[in-house]
Amino acid sequence: PQGKAKEQISKATDEYLGALMARPDSWDGHYNLGNYYLGQNKPKEALAEYEIALQKEPQAILTLVNAAMAHARLGETGRAEERLQEALKIAPDSGVVLYNLGLVKGEKQELTAAETYLKASFKADPQLAAAAFNLCILTAPDRPDEALEWCKKASTLRPQEPKYAYTLAFYQREGDDLTSAAATLEALIRRVPTY
Repeated sequence: PQGKAKEQISKATDEYLGALMARPDSWDGHYNLGNYYLGQNKPKEALAEYEIALQKEPQAILTLVNAAMAHARLGETGRAEERLQEALKIAPDSGVVLYNLGLVKGEKQELTAAETYLKASFKADPQLAAAAFNLCILTAPDRPDEALEWCKKASTLRPQEPKYAYTLAFYQREGDDLTSAAATLEALIRRVPTY
């Protein structure tokens, strides 16, 4: 943005940040400020706000999850996992917590644990297409039929997400099912012509 538009964006951002801190004693203001910083790719600043929010409301699941994300962006996967384990104790059936634990375990190359958490996240939230997609990738090397099923679930749940359909077509082709691969890609092109 240039000129007036840039000035308007800056003013709106300042107003938004001011509104978030209108009640500095409120945990959710710090949580939302943390989200703002995380969105700006400032994980250290985000983490500082999440820590304040957690001092005020230690049972806030999404604050723990987002703090874990900030730790992960800083390369602190051990600390990210600790935060997610804290959240899991509070909400053992939370799809978002289980999903993020699966991602952290995958990052640490603990693939069996990653698969277990991702499957648990999908069971907790059967609409969690990202869990199905990650399970597709995780199972593809040694269980291609299972991988295809996970890719189909992801693509069906989120047809507007091109990478899910593209990955499904890739594994269909790998399995020599060229007819299905072509049909999947043709449907993707119709839905998202620019992809």
